[in-house]
Amino acid sequence: MQKTQGNSAILQEIVRQKKQIPLRHATRTTPLNPPNLNDKLIIAEIKRASPSAGQISTINNPSALAESYLQGGASAISVLCEESYFKGSLEDLQNVKHAHPHACLLRKDFITEIAQIKESYDFGADMVLLIAACFMGEENGGFAQLKSLYEECLRLGITPLVEVHNACEADFIAPLNARLIGINARNLRTFKIDKILAYNLLPKIRAQNPQARVIFESSLHCSFDGFVVGNLGFDGILCGSYLVRTPNPKQALQGLKNALKVGQEAPHSFYRNVFRLLDSKLGFIKICGITNTEDALMCAKSLQELDQGLEKIAGLGFILEPKSARYVSLESLREMAKSLEQYPNILKIAVIKESEEQLQNALTLFRDGVVDALQLHGIQREGEFAGVQLRDADFAFYEVWNVEKSEDLGLFVSPFVLLDSKSTLGGGSGCAIPLETLKDLNLDYLCVAGGVGLNNAESLKNSGAKMLDINSSIEADVGKKDPHKLQDLILALKKFL
Repeated sequence: MQKTQGNSAILQEIVRQKKQIPLRHATRTTPLNPPNLNDKLIIAEIKRASPSAGQISTINNPSALAESYLQGGASAISVLCEESYFKGSLEDLQNVKHAHPHACLLRKDFITEIAQIKESYDFGADMVLLIAACFMGEENGGFAQLKSLYEECLRLGITPLVEVHNACEADFIAPLNARLIGINARNLRTFKIDKILAYNLLPKIRAQNPQARVIFESSLHCSFDGFVVGNLGFDGILCGSYLVRTPNPKQALQGLKNALKVGQEAPHSFYRNVFRLLDSKLGFIKICGITNTEDALMCAKSLQELDQGLEKIAGLGFILEPKSARYVSLESLREMAKSLEQYPNILKIAVIKESEEQLQNALTLFRDGVVDALQLHGIQREGEFAGVQLRDADFAFYEVWNVEKSEDLGLFVSPFVLLDSKSTLGGGSGCAIPLETLKDLNLDYLCVAGGVGLNNAESLKNSGAKMLDINSSIEADVGKKDPHKLQDLILALKKFL
């Protein structure tokens, strides 16, 4: 989840080496089996290594791994064929196709030459990856060359999967009117992962290419990631490293596929909205510790001044921990949520500590549509909360980690993590985390709670904070918000719009 380092020259070097490899020749004896683009597209990848991860798995028998994938519900098999950095080969592709002639196979490679499309067909490919980043500007022939490769795929009956990583690449490929587009969370020039950037590309792709099916690629580490991707509205996934590392790829793939379906069918749109907020000028502003309907409506009304033209503009938090001075009962929360229906652009968050009872109560509220997501405090073990494995979660949540130094932040499952100060209360102390500590964490999406208020909101925003969670600093008394303090804070935040 932390930032990764990469080499901006790797992509060019991979393509340069690829061009020096002579074309291979084979005679195809297996049927062409294009993917069904009218169904969820689940592409499972055979991948031994990568420039960022190094050796991932030996995979002595690619055909056996493909069999596990097919049993797990894969609709296509991706075979990495690049030799130097990914340790793949065209023989892998050919052998898997001969073993599973009626499977749909994707050649995953760095293809820039027209003749490589026929080569892909000859060795058994039903699909071919075309990476937009390889053709940006006039590099490797520019858009004209990409278009020629795309049309050659169609001529041979091969389905091209056009891959993008950012908004510039999305604009670049728009004239293709591609039927299948992949959004890759890994930038192939820097090899840095930015899942939220990739997630937020989906609406742009949909607007420019309404005819396209869109899948999500890279950084899928558990079934919960499938839930998020499905909830965002993707039509499918391409997953490699997670599947080849797991001892039971069939089961792991089934979990991803089921989670994708659950996410697609879930009525909530929390992630779509919060990711857009996190990438906005102001970021995600949440007022926590709401205890009564009067405060809920007052805060919701004031937050309307922070409208950035998005579907949701901010959030309110409701604490379900009975020991908290700002505790609200389930009945009170339901009543407040009913009153807040007049402000449909406000997200509602249930704030809970690690308790099975609190979790089950919050999940009931979530599934009843009372709240949009859960904020989880007091995680004792990475990836687990109140007996639930978060990697298998089928609900919207984000984790809260209490930190006073950078070493306090471990690996987290949620797409972003809210940072709170350490205290005997386990958070909620009103104490701020030092700015130096926040900078040392080196997070792309810095989300901050604890002592956030008029005195430090501006400095936090200037330090790159994408989320501010505000509570006690705008109170007249514990559990009672002060309209004057709130308005002063709103005016300070409007400077960032």
